Amino acid sequence: MNNSTIVPELMLINLFDHTIAKPLRNIPLQAVVIVPFVLQITAAVGLVGYLSFRNGQQAVNDLASQLRSETSTRIQAEIVDYLKVPQLVNQINVDNLNRELWSWQDLKSQERQTWHMLRLFHPAVNAVTITTDRATLRGSEHYEQALVSAVDGRGDSLRLYIPDDRGNKTELIKFAQNYDVTSRPLYALARQAGQSVWILFPHIATKQLLLCFSQPVYDRDKKLVGVVSAFRSLAAMSQFLNSFQVSATGEMFVIERSGLLVANSTSEKPFTVDSNGKEQRLKASESSNPLIRQTAQYLDTRVGGLTGINGTQQLDFTIDRERQFVQITPLQDDKGLDWLVVVVVPEKDFMGQINGNTRTTILLCLIALGVATGFGILTAQWVTRPILRLNQAAKDIAKGDWNDGVELDRNDELGQLALSFNQMAGQLQESFATLEKRVSDRTADLAESNQQLEQAKEKAEVANQAKSSFIANMSHELRTPLNAILGFAQLMTRSKTLSTEHREAVSIITRSGEHLLTLINNILDLSKIEAGKTTLNPKRFDLYRLLSDVEDMFRLKAEDKRLQLLFEYLPNIPPYIQTDEVKLRQVLINLISNAIKFTDVGGVALKVMAINPPELPTSQPLTLHFEIEDSGAGIAAEELDKLFEAFAQTQTGKNAQEGTGLGLPISRKFVQLMGGEMTVSSQVGYGTVVKFDIQAIAVEAVDEERVQLQRQIIALEPDQPRYRILIVDDKEINRQILIKLLTPLGFDLKEAENGQEAIAIWQQWQPHLIWMDMRMPVLNGIEATQYIKAQANGNSTKIIALTASSLEEERSAILAVGCDDFMRKPYRDYEILYAMEKHLGVRYVYEETDNLQHQPPQLSTIVQLQPSDFKVMSAEWLTEFHAAATTGREKRLIALIQQIPDQQSAMVKALNELVDNFEFDTLIELTKFLP
Repeated sequence: MNNSTIVPELMLINLFDHTIAKPLRNIPLQAVVIVPFVLQITAAVGLVGYLSFRNGQQAVNDLASQLRSETSTRIQAEIVDYLKVPQLVNQINVDNLNRELWSWQDLKSQERQTWHMLRLFHPAVNAVTITTDRATLRGSEHYEQALVSAVDGRGDSLRLYIPDDRGNKTELIKFAQNYDVTSRPLYALARQAGQSVWILFPHIATKQLLLCFSQPVYDRDKKLVGVVSAFRSLAAMSQFLNSFQVSATGEMFVIERSGLLVANSTSEKPFTVDSNGKEQRLKASESSNPLIRQTAQYLDTRVGGLTGINGTQQLDFTIDRERQFVQITPLQDDKGLDWLVVVVVPEKDFMGQINGNTRTTILLCLIALGVATGFGILTAQWVTRPILRLNQAAKDIAKGDWNDGVELDRNDELGQLALSFNQMAGQLQESFATLEKRVSDRTADLAESNQQLEQAKEKAEVANQAKSSFIANMSHELRTPLNAILGFAQLMTRSKTLSTEHREAVSIITRSGEHLLTLINNILDLSKIEAGKTTLNPKRFDLYRLLSDVEDMFRLKAEDKRLQLLFEYLPNIPPYIQTDEVKLRQVLINLISNAIKFTDVGGVALKVMAINPPELPTSQPLTLHFEIEDSGAGIAAEELDKLFEAFAQTQTGKNAQEGTGLGLPISRKFVQLMGGEMTVSSQVGYGTVVKFDIQAIAVEAVDEERVQLQRQIIALEPDQPRYRILIVDDKEINRQILIKLLTPLGFDLKEAENGQEAIAIWQQWQPHLIWMDMRMPVLNGIEATQYIKAQANGNSTKIIALTASSLEEERSAILAVGCDDFMRKPYRDYEILYAMEKHLGVRYVYEETDNLQHQPPQLSTIVQLQPSDFKVMSAEWLTEFHAAATTGREKRLIALIQQIPDQQSAMVKALNELVDNFEFDTLIELTKFLP
């Protein structure tokens, strides 16, 4: 503490001693301490009591306001749901009319329609009618004690019949004359309004107030042809209000702007019947319930009339000196509905308990006052001054002043405390000095470490960005020529003049390209996994169908190797689940492919089961367990740890000379992403078992999905617009793929090499759709798309982005600039055609299904080779053939097959088939034991 701080404090202490302390020296210190303490406690108790009372009042107001608001909201929501049913019935009637399930001319069809709708929606609907402009009325209603009646109105009369169980009229139960159906409100008001209207009227027979929703129907010439109506009793609304207890004595009611009662929370009906049998609507201000009656009277006078209420209002008024809380909420729609929902809650329903709590609080405060005063008298004189001195000393230490200690001439606990305090201060001074030095040293070390970490982080980010850029560029460079290879291969398969030999060659090109694309995708998947960018894309799908597709995929391959392929589904697995279908399919394909690849004798089995499945499809997660077991060569125990390392292969894999070592690592990461784990157990010579679990959700249905075209498209259907298609790509070969695919079908096509040319053609030609490449010189696809979509008529042209990039994050970025869809190269011909169907509504003509090029391959014509079939060839030929199969030299194998004698044509055909399908493992197996 410096001198500038000490001097003012000493001056204040001297001033206190001379002005206050000196005159009070003869007064006991206990009195000087206790009197202010007691005054403070008294003030605190009084303030607590007052605040308790005020808080009680405020709590009542807040609770009443919240209760009124929540009650009004619930009532309003119930009424809205209540009103949806008649509207739904009318809409279904109109839809069925448009579907020609009934007609305005066929009265029998009208009777069946109303009978069906009443049976379907009762008791939510009490009656359904159809009134025509020819003064006929047909309908069905529940008449007297839920007896269903058929309504038949003709001209100026009305008949009610008892229908049979099919809605046909049988016994006449009521006949009324002078009944003009066109002058009745349900027809006349709807015709006058020209739109759907709500109508309220009492029903004497059922003693209920009915709400009718009438909807006029017009023909194509805007001429009224009739009115459909649906009736619903408001008794259910009153029952809801009666069952909903807002408070002990509170009431709720619904009224019209005229003050007429619609529904209420009492048993009182909203209308009366006089001695002449004529019904009269009841005003809320004339209700027999005092609370409803006086509330309605207050609203008429205080608010200035019910017509002046335009929004929710919270009011309060008194009845017999008791406060009442009121909330009025308007309920309106564009069909003439204009009601007011009123909630009234007496204050006395809340105040009883709150007043009791207030009294208890005041009593406790008084007791606390007495107890606190007593303790103050006992302890004040022993505590006050020593504690203040210790407090001041502690503040000095906190400011860094270690020189002053606490001196007390006492031997009691406070004296000992002062001594301990002085010792502690000395120790703290030493500790702080040591700590400051350590902190300084540590701070320097941390600063150096942080600098090193920051440098390492920057290097890692640069490396990661370089890696991502390299992968993206390599993917683009690989996919671009691959798009041309697969694209022209698909175009060649559409040719009618292609020979069988050439068609098989094109098939080999396509399969090879697909194989290369799979390798590229595997590397990209691994890169995304390492970068932490792989995400889960759950969807609802058919699990049984997925498993069946995978089984069909590997069935022929297993039969070629004479292996058994078993798929076992336990009955507890749900048919439909929600998880990432693509990743689950990839995992199963990788594992089953490996199992078949490394198994020569026996078979491969897949077992699927659900662990603790729900009894019904719910949103609760479940665990699916998968086991893939084979009888292959097995894996040594010391190699199991390397299975999930990228690019690592076991000895079995090296012997087979197949695979990249990416399948298992990617599969395991996908399983972990789906909330599970994968384990492998194996024994050399006895096979391998791979087990994994995933988390999924059982659902009731699958997402809609497009089934790939199974038939070839050969032309456009007639009577369609001449679709103008613009193809924009800086690579001519990519443009030619689309031109050669779309020109034979009848599209008008133009092409552009960059975005600038595309904009010029778009301005002059106004194409229906643009296939837009994203990477182009001069002006890229993103800039061109942004320019086109920014124009007034830009949205009339659909733009589909084409890109060879593999980065998923590019998809959202491309769609964000205005592209209507996204397609990644290499694309399939059916993807191009489906996208145009989706965005333009193009209709195609398909080739007949008996076309030979669409028939599945008849593998039964291929002979099943045996090792004994090779005895016709020399030992030198067999040795060279086995070596070529082991190293995968396709050209050498084809040359050796051509040396087989012509008499062995079946053997030649079978071997060519195996080479075309890259079945080198089968060739190795057939020739490995031959001399």
